[in-house]
Amino acid sequence: MWRRYVTRSCGWVNNRMNKLRTERHDTMSLNPFLAPILYDLHNAENFAELGTLLLAGHLMTGHSTGFGKLADERLLPNVFGTHKLTSGYRSKNVPFSASYFNEIDHVITHLSPKPILLSLKTSRWTIQLTAAMELNAAFVKIIEKHIDQFEQIVVGVSIGNAAELSDKYDILRGINRGKNHDVVDIQHHVHVLAGRSFWAWINAGEQATQDWILEGILAGLHESNYRKEGHLLLASFSKAFNRSYDKFKKDDGTIDWYALLTSING
Repeated sequence: MWRRYVTRSCGWVNNRMNKLRTERHDTMSLNPFLAPILYDLHNAENFAELGTLLLAGHLMTGHSTGFGKLADERLLPNVFGTHKLTSGYRSKNVPFSASYFNEIDHVITHLSPKPILLSLKTSRWTIQLTAAMELNAAFVKIIEKHIDQFEQIVVGVSIGNAAELSDKYDILRGINRGKNHDVVDIQHHVHVLAGRSFWAWINAGEQATQDWILEGILAGLHESNYRKEGHLLLASFSKAFNRSYDKFKKDDGTIDWYALLTSING
């Protein structure tokens, strides 16, 4: 199974490398108020080091989002046999066209006699209070209208473990701890699985599933050897960033942050 995932992870890493290959420092917004804070906080010696830090932060958002899409759109359907609720699938399959199914990402038909609905989340902090309450409201409608059609609703958290999840995962099931939120108790029909428990469940109980996925990722990285190219690209970006902003360095080696502010904000 994980061999198929190696191919997909290599393709995804190459896509992220393309982002780095085409990245130019002039396309990345520099916050003139935050820059001196980061410069001192991370003990930067020059603009090149600041550029490396800024680029890493800039790319990290895309990396995290992209990996979530990799799991959601490729790994789960192609390796674990789920049905991704794409717009096309929803339009052709009743009752998924209803708006309250927006919070459902996959339908799983091979793990139980009746289909299971899966809402996929990344980590303990993925959802905040408003999102948790919206999930509860959507799940309540599904349960009220279609309880006989589905086995259960599972909220799958790909990273972390149940003991460390935020209380928002209780709230979406209608469990109030402390403040009394306007939610309905649906914990009998909605279950939360996180980390190893989630990956084992989606693979028919195989506890080593997450280890196989990591094995595939490491094997893919070993075969692709992106590490060396990534190092060279980051170094090249840092040098270009340093050349562009080095003009704001004063004779004593300190940075003229006011000049940088004026150049950006006017």
